[in-house]
Amino acid sequence: MLIVAAVVAVALIAVVAFVFVGHAVGATESMPAQVVIDVEESVEFCAQALPDHVTASLSYDDLRRLLRLHLEWIQAYHWAPASRDAAPIVFEQFDPLAYVMERCHVIHLEVTAEEAAAVIQAHSDYLQVAGALHIDDPVEVKADLSSMGLLGAGETDNPVLPATETPDEDTFRNDQ
Repeated sequence: MLIVAAVVAVALIAVVAFVFVGHAVGATESMPAQVVIDVEESVEFCAQALPDHVTASLSYDDLRRLLRLHLEWIQAYHWAPASRDAAPIVFEQFDPLAYVMERCHVIHLEVTAEEAAAVIQAHSDYLQVAGALHIDDPVEVKADLSSMGLLGAGETDNPVLPATETPDEDTFRNDQ
């Protein structure tokens, strides 16, 4: 009788374990593919993509620190909604620049808003090429938001800045 109880207990434990493992595997399979980013590759990509006047004033260490701040902003403010029915998350292009400039001030990294904007654009380009970031065309985003009824009456003009526009340093200082 003791052997039968032990066999039933082992079988019950195995069934429970298979159910939990099956649930975990199912949850993992539904997750998007993970992209691994090589830090040195991103630094090289961005260094080559930056304009000459920016690379003349930034060291590789400064660039690496700016990239880390941009990733910090992405991690802090970009998250996936819990369901597909949730409203889309829309950020102005100026948001990462304001965050990076604020953090640069905190960590005493001397860069201009123009330099930081160029680094953010180059890093965004790298993340898109690597498949880690998808940025929709602002015109398509505006059309999608309009059709979903998520834009108010006064919000139909320029909900996001086009990727080619970057604020200059005076614009950043005036907005503070």
